[in-house]
Amino acid sequence: MKKLCTIIAVTALLFAACKKEEEKKVIKQGDYPVKEYYLERNPDVSVWGSGMDFIHTECKLQETTLDYEYLTEITQYPFDIKFYTVKAYYTDDKGDTKSEGCPAMLLGDGVTACKVGIGVVFFDSLLIVSDAMVESLTTEPKVDYEACEVDGKYDRTLLFAAVDKCIIGRSFRSNVLVIPEGKTEHEVQAVYLVKTKEGGYAKFMVKQFQGDKPKEKQTLVRWQVITE
Repeated sequence: MKKLCTIIAVTALLFAACKKEEEKKVIKQGDYPVKEYYLERNPDVSVWGSGMDFIHTECKLQETTLDYEYLTEITQYPFDIKFYTVKAYYTDDKGDTKSEGCPAMLLGDGVTACKVGIGVVFFDSLLIVSDAMVESLTTEPKVDYEACEVDGKYDRTLLFAAVDKCIIGRSFRSNVLVIPEGKTEHEVQAVYLVKTKEGGYAKFMVKQFQGDKPKEKQTLVRWQVITE
C-alpha cells in the first residue's frame, strides 16, 4: 500500500510538471506593424528630446501620433525610450573650448531591455522571444545630467561616462559604432528586446544614425511590438 501511494504521488508530480510546461506561455511575434520614424537629433531644435511609446491604444496602426512625441520641460508623456541630445563641451589640443552633440537613447521608468542581436535582417527574423532573452532584461541607471555639469556646461568626459552605463546609451553613434569594411550601418546596428512599462515586449533598433539628405540631423529608429 505504501509503495502504491508513492507511485501515485510521483505520477501526480510528473503530471503537474508536464501540465505546467504545456501552460508555459511562448512569447511569439504578434500581428503588429514595423514602424520607422525620423527623430530630430539637433539639441537646438529638439531641446528636451523625443519620447517613444511602443504600446498604446493604437499600436496596431501603421502610423499614429501616439507613437512618439517631442517633449517639453513639463510634458507628461509615458515613453519607453527617450531620444535625448545635449551639447557636451571639451578642451581640444590647442586649449580651445569646443562642443559636440551627445545623443543618447535612455530607458523610461519601469522599462527593461537587453541587446539580442544586430542588423535589420536579425530584427525581421526575431519572431520568438527566448527564455534567455527574458532573463537578460535589465534596468539601467538614471543619467544625472546635472552631475555632469562643470561651470554650467555639460562636460563631455563626465557625460560620456554616465551615458555609457546605459543599455543603449550612445552606442549607435557614427563615431562610436564600428562598421567593418564591406558592411553597412543597417547590418551592424544593435537590436534590443524591450519589456515595456505595461509588461509587453517590443524589438527596437536605431536603423540609421544620420539620415540621408535632407535629414542629416535626424536619426531613423525602427521598432515592432511583439506582444502586449
